[in-house]
Amino acid sequence: MKDLYVDDLAEETGKLFQNWAWKNLNMDAMVTQYMCSHLRENIDKRYARFCTQSWNDMDRQFQAVEGTTAYDPLLCDWLGYFYTYLQQHTGKSSRAIIQQYPFEFMYVKSNVLHDLDMDLAIERWVGHEKNNMLP
Repeated sequence: MKDLYVDDLAEETGKLFQNWAWKNLNMDAMVTQYMCSHLRENIDKRYARFCTQSWNDMDRQFQAVEGTTAYDPLLCDWLGYFYTYLQQHTGKSSRAIIQQYPFEFMYVKSNVLHDLDMDLAIERWVGHEKNNMLP
C-alpha cells in the first residue's frame, strides 16, 4: 500500500533539519533528539495528526541545542529526506535508524550520496548494509 504521508513528511523533515543548520544548532544533538522523540515515534506509526505537521510546528516541540560547527543546510535538508525514506523503506523505527546511522556519520556520507536519485541512494545504502559494505 502506498504511504500517503512519506513525501510531505520527507519535505517537512528536510526543512526542519535545514532550519536547524541555518540557526547553527548542534545538528547531531538536534537530529538525535528528533529521531528519538515521541513525535517521531508517532510519525513512524503514520498517525495523521503527527504526519501532517509543518516543519515549524515540529521545531517548536524541541529544545534548541547551540552548536559550534557549521553544517551545509542543503546537505542537512537532504538528510531529512534520506532518514524519512530510509525509515519508510526498511520499516525500522527512527530511533533504531539514528542509533545505527548517527547524524555525524551520515553527514559525511551525504557528500557522496546526495548526488544520487533518492531511490537509488536508499537502494545502494540498504544493499551495502546487507553485505556489511557501507559506502
